Amino acid sequence: MKSDFIDIALFIIIAGIVGLYIYIRYREEKKKEEENLIPRLEFYRNKFQKEQKEFSEKAERFKKRIDKYEKQLKTIRNNIHQYKWNTDEKKILKSLKGTEFEWTFSFLLRIIGFDIYEPPIHKDGNIDFIMETGEKSKICIDFIDRVAVKKINEKYINELLKGKEKYNCSGVWIITNGTIDEKIKKYLYTKDINSFEYRDIISFFPSIRIVEDYYETQTKLHNYQLLYKETVDEVIRRKTWINEVEEKLEEARKKQMVKR
Repeated sequence: MKSDFIDIALFIIIAGIVGLYIYIRYREEKKKEEENLIPRLEFYRNKFQKEQKEFSEKAERFKKRIDKYEKQLKTIRNNIHQYKWNTDEKKILKSLKGTEFEWTFSFLLRIIGFDIYEPPIHKDGNIDFIMETGEKSKICIDFIDRVAVKKINEKYINELLKGKEKYNCSGVWIITNGTIDEKIKKYLYTKDINSFEYRDIISFFPSIRIVEDYYETQTKLHNYQLLYKETVDEVIRRKTWINEVEEKLEEARKKQMVKR
């Protein structure tokens, strides 16, 4: 019985010593943490300030790139007349088919300055795009490549006219890199439908090289706009973090003054 009492007493003493050691260590660590708090906060403040400066400089470089490519796009638009057709580009024009032909020339019309969009229903009334020409005037456009141009007949044209009426267009354009049958062309004329064949495209439109130049420049511009936005977000984020650290620094310094 006496042995059990001694064991319990020893256990309590050992537990007390361990507990006291843990408490002392806790107090030491707490004190150390408090002593290091201000230097640590100052370290993070300086780190965030340095990063904010780096991101700000990077954003400025991206902004200069954006300005550069915006000017290039403007230059391309202002020099459309310089895009003359060469032999290779004429071959490429003849080879365009389907959606590639549609995309190329709808993009080209946008470069020229027209607002162009697809009808709510795909190819509704054989219409691929609707083009706004100003003063609420609209043109229904059908792009049809040199292979598919053979399917243009009176029924096909009448569908276009229904589309014209449905979408309240003032006119209809058929644009093709092929040649329309003479008989069909006469019928188009009686229905007041304008057609642009391969030779008309060469005469009235700038070379498709403008599409490549514009698209490449526009893509670069878009990429730098994204990078600029992401970088500015990082600058704002660092500014928020710096403000938070400054608040904690002020609070820590006040506590330190009270203890003194």
